[in-house]
Amino acid sequence: MRRSTKRPLLGIMVTELNRELPFASSDFYMHLTDCAAREGLDVVVFSPNRIDWKGQTVRGYSFETETKEWVSKLFPLPSLIYDRCFFSNKSSYDHYLHQVKKLRETPLIRFLGYGLGGKWEVGQMMQKDSTLSRYLPETNLLTSGSDLRDWFLTKNDVFLKPQGGSQGKGALHLRKINAMDGSIAFHVKGRNAHNGLVERHFQHFDSCWHWLRSRIGTRPYLMQEYLHLQSSEGMAYDIRSLVQKNGSGLWESTGMAVRIGKPGSITSNLHGGGTAEEVPAFLTREFGENKAGELMATVAMLSTRIPPILESHHGRLAELGIDFGIDALGRVWILEVNSKPGRTIFARMHNEKARMKSIANPVYYAGYLLNKKLS
Repeated sequence: MRRSTKRPLLGIMVTELNRELPFASSDFYMHLTDCAAREGLDVVVFSPNRIDWKGQTVRGYSFETETKEWVSKLFPLPSLIYDRCFFSNKSSYDHYLHQVKKLRETPLIRFLGYGLGGKWEVGQMMQKDSTLSRYLPETNLLTSGSDLRDWFLTKNDVFLKPQGGSQGKGALHLRKINAMDGSIAFHVKGRNAHNGLVERHFQHFDSCWHWLRSRIGTRPYLMQEYLHLQSSEGMAYDIRSLVQKNGSGLWESTGMAVRIGKPGSITSNLHGGGTAEEVPAFLTREFGENKAGELMATVAMLSTRIPPILESHHGRLAELGIDFGIDALGRVWILEVNSKPGRTIFARMHNEKARMKSIANPVYYAGYLLNKKLS
């Protein structure tokens, strides 16, 4: 039965999970539903797998504020879509692309933004801008053992990461060790696909590559310049900057935080057991007040410049999580850009204002797109 609604419907498109409530981040979507209600929007959380194209309906979930529970109902296809799909394999991603193409071709439906491609494609977009290219570490595709062998002809370190990975999963630091007797060994440290810590030592390149290949499988990987991004206490850290479009359709900074990895980790992701800290205090402690001010100004400048550059090549975006590294010499690097960022950092720092703003902005931007379409 088709659900009747007089209010515009905002659809949160998610990856379907095999559990009682078949999607993650329910607390986030509950708060987003409350915010949307205040703005005159209804919300449905749905999987693209549940669309009935003939009936132009979808079975999804709405949060009932009276009973405080998620209820499954039949909805018309939403007029606005907030894409929060994440994928564990290529087949689910391919199916998603097919469904998104059909949704994009459906009249009167608008996406708040379209998901960015892999890290390589995003890096290539930024390389085209002369300002951004200065802040990008050297990066190449890893397609064979020969690529990696050639890399080590001129370098002793490489950072390997999956093209489409997140949360630091599968990231590895590979180091070449030149022994006094002229032999060469290789040391690997990082995280496996399940975010567990791994560390191995190999006496020969071939055995190292064989092990890497067994871990990587067919997943596309990148070779990236290894940057020394540790604090004075030896902890891996980066800066996550969240930028979002607001109710006027303009980009603005929602907030930023330092993410600090746990001891021994090569990544700073919170899912790997890291912590979050305010940027000014951390950078002042590491670099002094004057240098900290310079670094924050650079990060703010890049956070402003990256979104329109990516949009010019990619198409509409609604929000971006931008990760910056700062090396021991105080040089800023653009590490990654994510079009489906989380909001964990603000909860970790108990920054309620930034957390609520991060939830509200997609709703405000949805209202902007709705009004723009109707006008």
